[in-house]
Amino acid sequence: MRRILALLALFGTLPAFAQGLGPLIVEGNAQSRSLDCAGRDVVVRGERNQLAFTGGCRSLEVQGSTSEIRAELAPGARVSLRGDTLDLRWAMLGDGPPPRIATEGRQIRVEQVAASAQAARGGAMTRRETPQGVSLNLSGDVLFPFGGDRLRPEAEAGLREVVELIRDLRPRSMTIVGHTDSVGDAAVNRDLSLRRARAVQRWLEERAGDAMPPVVVEGRGAAEPVAPNALPDGRDNPEGRARNRRVEFVLER
Repeated sequence: MRRILALLALFGTLPAFAQGLGPLIVEGNAQSRSLDCAGRDVVVRGERNQLAFTGGCRSLEVQGSTSEIRAELAPGARVSLRGDTLDLRWAMLGDGPPPRIATEGRQIRVEQVAASAQAARGGAMTRRETPQGVSLNLSGDVLFPFGGDRLRPEAEAGLREVVELIRDLRPRSMTIVGHTDSVGDAAVNRDLSLRRARAVQRWLEERAGDAMPPVVVEGRGAAEPVAPNALPDGRDNPEGRARNRRVEFVLER
């Protein structure tokens, strides 16, 4: 009996293990985080948060006000939004029934956006020749999950093209620039775009080896859109914002 009690006490000292089996609870105000919610129930409590959940949340409950949430949802996920001025952008992770979304509050905005795999099928890279070298543009939705800076598995195909080009051209220098859309705080977007550009830099350096030239990394947030983030009548422009979420590469000969 004492041995059983000792084992129970030991498990009580492992919060990470216990958390992995239970819901993912995020509490606090004015947070900016990206979290993996694969197969888990998520509860958000607080105000003025900018959060991104990746991996396919089993359910999502948001309690609070003036928050922006980006989430990848598992098929059939349960979503409950309670509060004022909430903005949820979600994408389905996998095939199956759509999420069940219930709202209780004021100024609650819900938008479905394309999953990264769907964006990849539409073509993720553009290339432009310049007098100085080559300019490449990769879709941010293919490279990264919503609000995250960890590369998706789907990003490998496009990034391998960049590696091959580096080996062929042997550029003398390279610039990597991250960009976001206009949703969210400007400072948060600049930080996110810089972290994404650095993640791409690390991936390329590991695979290009000695062919990798000196690199300049920048994060410009939403400062340089290539498409309108809003329509002329003021309504949201999801297609334009999707184009603005990108990573650019400039390879100078």
